[in-house]
Amino acid sequence: MARLTQDKSDYAIALVLRYGSLISTLVMTLGLGLMLLRGPAVSLPADHRVRLSLLFPMLLRMDPAAVIEFGVLLLLLTPLFRILVAVVSFSLERDLKYVLISLGVLATVLLSISFAIEG
Repeated sequence: MARLTQDKSDYAIALVLRYGSLISTLVMTLGLGLMLLRGPAVSLPADHRVRLSLLFPMLLRMDPAAVIEFGVLLLLLTPLFRILVAVVSFSLERDLKYVLISLGVLATVLLSISFAIEG
């Protein structure tokens, strides 16, 4: 029974990693395609930096740089989703030790992200 649960957990984690990287690659490819169609000068001034607060309005306008940045953001969040799947998996297995370890890793990653994000 425990082995079956472990196999399902491993499969769920593999799916998150596989599809997270695939979806982010597709989104970045879409952004690159938009940039090639519209030209980089429209989208990327020399001092370009997309802020999170402006990302979604720019995505609605299909701004190529914003689409690429969203793809990068998805790629960066993929390991975070993997940790969340591990927490849920260990919770279903009722393995408190590894739930706590995973929550510690999650807290560390979230704290690091909060220090990295400005505005």
